[in-house]
Amino acid sequence: MKWLLGATVLVGALGGCIALRIVFKSYMGERNDFVRSASSEISSHPELTGIKNLVEVAFHGPEQLRLAGWYAAPSNGAAIVLVHGTSADRSSLLTETRLLTAAGFGVLALDLPGQGASEGETRWGAPEQQAISAAVSWLALRPEVDPARIGGFGFSMGAYVLAQAAAADSRLRSVVLAAAPSDIVRQTRLANNRWGWLSEWPALLALRNSAIPIANRQPLAIVASISPRSVLFLGGSEDNLVPAAMVRELYESARDPKALWIIPGAHHGDYLGAAPQDYSARLISFFSQTLLAADQVHPGSSK
Repeated sequence: MKWLLGATVLVGALGGCIALRIVFKSYMGERNDFVRSASSEISSHPELTGIKNLVEVAFHGPEQLRLAGWYAAPSNGAAIVLVHGTSADRSSLLTETRLLTAAGFGVLALDLPGQGASEGETRWGAPEQQAISAAVSWLALRPEVDPARIGGFGFSMGAYVLAQAAAADSRLRSVVLAAAPSDIVRQTRLANNRWGWLSEWPALLALRNSAIPIANRQPLAIVASISPRSVLFLGGSEDNLVPAAMVRELYESARDPKALWIIPGAHHGDYLGAAPQDYSARLISFFSQTLLAADQVHPGSSK
């Protein structure tokens, strides 16, 4: 029976190693959301994007931190702040930068604090909200930008902090919240539930150790206060990180005017690929109706 005992010990040791690997990967996967990612090469070379008049800019944000980004001036007086998600910089929203500038909108694609070429540390809380407001202030001082025609687009955790910024800063006249987590704790559980508690617990531990504020200002609790300004909620039917049900939940908590579009076949952010014609049209239509119309016509719901 010695061989049976030896096999049992071996299987137990192997199982323990696998469990430790799962715990480590889950913890570090969540922890990496708060670590600076290397800037993409194209971020410092906007001329390589092929977007006319796109330039690098820098300005001061909270506590005089230097914030960096791309800027293209509008031809229609309206401008959009673009807010990226985790492990990314401004270049991750190159698609939206290209679509909006081609339609005449100005774009300020921001590197959030602690990411890209911006100073600071990543917290997914107050520093990011203040950086977004600083971006709005910078745009409002541009002579080619109408301060009453500034909007925002946020993706994933960028949408998470944009929702918080928009609730507090009425200068953001309309916002698109794409794949926005309604509650960061529940989203972390969902994104790490493959191995049950074995993968959920270390991810939640990393989240709590990051100092992200999770007791208040969750988008689900504050999104209603963005009204009467317009919000477009975007999600993907195949998104496993921020499921469509979470996007719908956030939409239901908002007040009018609001619109919802769950893009068939889209995963976490591949919206143009899933809807190559409709995505561009709907994005441009939303900002045209909410920022350009003389009477600020608001769109109805579209599911």
